[in-house]
Parts: sequence; structure tokens; C-alpha cells
Amino acid sequence: MSSRAELTDGMLDRIQRFIGSAVLTNERIARSLGINVVDLQAFGMIVRAGSPLTAGEVSQLTELPTSTTTRVLDRLEKHGFVVRETDPADRRRVVVRVADGPASPFGRGGADDPYADIVEGMRRVHEQFSVDELAVVARYFDAMQEGQPGAANRPAGGGRPAAAPTDDPRPVHSPAELG
Repeated sequence: MSSRAELTDGMLDRIQRFIGSAVLTNERIARSLGINVVDLQAFGMIVRAGSPLTAGEVSQLTELPTSTTTRVLDRLEKHGFVVRETDPADRRRVVVRVADGPASPFGRGGADDPYADIVEGMRRVHEQFSVDELAVVARYFDAMQEGQPGAANRPAGGGRPAAAPTDDPRPVHSPAELG
């Protein structure tokens, strides 16, 4: 039986290897789509938000400076992944939404999905675990995500953020961090 410290060390090593593999896989997928990996990850966050976002909201979700976010959105729009349009609820605002078509195959499997092999591999692995075991893994991932730096600025489930950061290099602290 391993101790908590030994399990933690082993899990840290596994997570680091998994993240490294995921980063390289996402780099390959991004290149195959003609974009860079930061743009791909920002696009994924826009897709998961589930509704149109302002550029400031994208900046907060991605934790990228607003100037970088503008360039990312310019490239995503140029490649047909997103569309900027006037917010129908407030014509003074411009929102970014997923363009019709490109997001539909992502993470669903199928011939057009750049993640099809990954999705299929996950399905095979999941067959080895009970629903209860998978629920524990999902809870662990949620807890790990919430414990990451910047998590206080990101809404649970990838929804709409409350406010956008600026290019100000000073750290932003949540009320909990301040005391």
C-alpha cells in the first residue's frame, strides 16, 4: 500500500507526462487546422462557453492580455472559426461567436473531428472503469481545475466570466486571496 505522499508524487509525474503529451498533440492538431496552439485553445474555450462572448470575456477565460486576445480573435476570424457581430441584446456591444460549422466536429468523434482518435481512445479506456470510478476521476479533475492559478477568474463549467482583465501586469486577486 502506498502512502499519500507516494501516491501524490506518482500522480504528479503522471499528470506532467499527460500534460506534455496533450500539449504536443494539440500543437499537431492546431498545425493541421492552419492555426497555432494558443488560437486552438482559445477557440476551445469559446466553444465550451456555449454562448457569444465579448473580447474581454474571452480575455478573462483565456487569461491572455486583451491585446493578445484581439490578435487571437483576428486570426480565428480570418480562418473562419469565429464571427464577430453586434450583440442582438445590446447593439453597442460586439460579441464573438463560433462560426457555423467548424466547432461541430470537435470532440464528438467522426471523420471531421481532429480529436477523433483521442475520443475513441478515451471510450476504450472508460470501458475499463465503472460509472462510480469515472465519477471520482471527473470530481478529481474538477477539483484540480478549481485549484489552478487564475481559477477564481474562471467560471465553473466554462460559462461567461464576470469581468475582463486588462494588459495591466499587476496580479488580480480574488476577495478570498486578499483576506
